[in-house]
Amino acid sequence: MDERNVAALVTAAESADESNRFDLLHELREHQDLGSALGADAFGAASLLAASGDPSDLPVVARLSLEAHQAGIEGAGLIHAEASDKIALYTGRPQLYGTVMLEHQGDIVQPPVDKRVSDDERAELGVPPLDELQRRMMSLSRQLATDRADQPGWLPDGQRFCRVWNNPHPSDLRARIASEGATAWADGDIITFVAESDSPVTVTPVFPIESWDAGDGLQVLSLRVERLDEAVITYTFNPTNGMPPMNFRRGSHDGRFRGRKAPTELASNDPLVGNTFEHAVESASLGEPRRVTVYRPRGHKPGDNTPVIYATDGNMFAPYARRLDAAIESGICPPVVIVAAHAASFDQIRGNLRAAEYLPGFDDQVYDAHQRFFIDELPAWAETELGVPTNPANRGVWGCSDGGGHAATVARLFAPRFGHAFVYSTGMPPDMAYNWTDSHPFMHLCAGTLEGPFHQATEAWAGYLMLVDAPYHFTERVAGHDLVQWAEELPYAINRAWGTDSNS
Repeated sequence: MDERNVAALVTAAESADESNRFDLLHELREHQDLGSALGADAFGAASLLAASGDPSDLPVVARLSLEAHQAGIEGAGLIHAEASDKIALYTGRPQLYGTVMLEHQGDIVQPPVDKRVSDDERAELGVPPLDELQRRMMSLSRQLATDRADQPGWLPDGQRFCRVWNNPHPSDLRARIASEGATAWADGDIITFVAESDSPVTVTPVFPIESWDAGDGLQVLSLRVERLDEAVITYTFNPTNGMPPMNFRRGSHDGRFRGRKAPTELASNDPLVGNTFEHAVESASLGEPRRVTVYRPRGHKPGDNTPVIYATDGNMFAPYARRLDAAIESGICPPVVIVAAHAASFDQIRGNLRAAEYLPGFDDQVYDAHQRFFIDELPAWAETELGVPTNPANRGVWGCSDGGGHAATVARLFAPRFGHAFVYSTGMPPDMAYNWTDSHPFMHLCAGTLEGPFHQATEAWAGYLMLVDAPYHFTERVAGHDLVQWAEELPYAINRAWGTDSNS
């Protein structure tokens, strides 16, 4: 039997059921005349292959649809634009025409578009202007969010939160702000954030999603959140371009939401009953002094065997100190000394030195120098100047985020030196091939369900330690990558390490 030509294959595939269409499309792809198809044949083949969803078909679709468009066939230009945009995105470039829309956290979003392509060029292919594409995107997102608002408890598979929309009236929002005394509140499993702004804002650090305009100078973000009753969420309204306001400083925020079943808020001492001071520790490894913030509880005396914790990010230690000081005074946890080395500054040439010092793989020279400082020089200074204990049982290492990855690595590589490791929201999963033994520190893990990969990596540590039957404790909070969860968890972890709930 003679092989069917391209036109016959297209006609057969258009009317075939799904199983037969699969075979016909394979035959069409392999046809020797496909590349030279013209006019209606080119358009039919491009339409069928575009609908297949196979990325490997896109170059052929783009070529055939352009041929059909140049032959004056209506609709071919749009197929060409869509195929070209997908090819660009698959190869890591901005799309040309803006036809591709994707779903992200329940919204329909437009991946980056090459601004050099004009609306006239779009129109020539039958593509609407960019503004119109974006209006369609917003309309579809609003409709999806409105539909979700009427489905209590529903979340997309694998997501902890998604946007909802109930078309709030500005007067109702202002009345609610007045009655709540806050710019965020809960209705069942939905949290609403409201900002005074004429332009969109993002709600960071937990929900970096652009707000929607509710009118009268109000921006609104409403989200359904899994286990919202247990949540503790610090939030800051930042301009939609992602840049913090000029007066932004680490630790500043617009508000904090605490669900009715959330952990009780810990007291915060200001001024401290204990004391903190800073010191520049000389370091041969780093080639320059490194600033260190030290916290000492009330009544601490050198040599009294008060446990010591060596920590990262000493330049951000102040909010931890206030809560820890109050927790010690109220008996939530026993006294400890904290020796917290400051993080390296960002370097315009060498980049993020904090990550390079805390995590292996960025810059071996920077990482090794910091490890020698942290493991050898810093403890030697603290033992001499502060009289902190040298016995591993009363020594701990602690860090959050990249600092959590550092603490986990220290626990693995320098196990005999520490009895406890406090690893909070690390983004670095465990090395499953490593042989974790009983000589390693007790691991105190903490992460928030709204942290994405940081929660996943920390949870992987918990699974790994359970698998190898190693001692650990994992606290899972409903929170984002947020200092407040770490500051409120630390006193309880210290109590597990050396207090009434001690595992030793």
